[in-house]
Amino acid sequence: MKKIYLASGWFNPIQAEELTSLESIFDSRSDHFELASPRRIFVCPPNAPKEVQDETFNGNLHHIETADFLLVNTRDKDIGTIWEAGYAFAFKKPIIYFCAGLPEGAKFNLMLARSGIKVCTSFEQLEEYLDRVISTDVLPNEPYANAIE
Repeated sequence: MKKIYLASGWFNPIQAEELTSLESIFDSRSDHFELASPRRIFVCPPNAPKEVQDETFNGNLHHIETADFLLVNTRDKDIGTIWEAGYAFAFKKPIIYFCAGLPEGAKFNLMLARSGIKVCTSFEQLEEYLDRVISTDVLPNEPYANAIE
């Protein structure tokens, strides 16, 4: 069983729908992956007291630090999600980037491309990759080789 931290925004309808789909992918593989999705664990309203903000922040850090790997959804370049990726990289956590929102022919960010072990551009590609992880019990390192910005 591998613990996955799912870093993603859910702050507009498209982000929320995409996150629900990503959670479902891991839910359907719950015999193999323990999902830590912050939306399901910590919800911190904008007007939350400092104690709730601290609890949310520290809780997310704990789940990143104890994860075996991260899935980072780059939809809309959510600043908190990108920060979580950098924090995880500093802890040498393998990162899989998910960027279904990347327009056809668009370039992927250099810093993300070099910090990840895989970049998936569709749900199908992510599912195929995860199924290989399940069958081999290995996170294949497949660096991004397309155009970068």
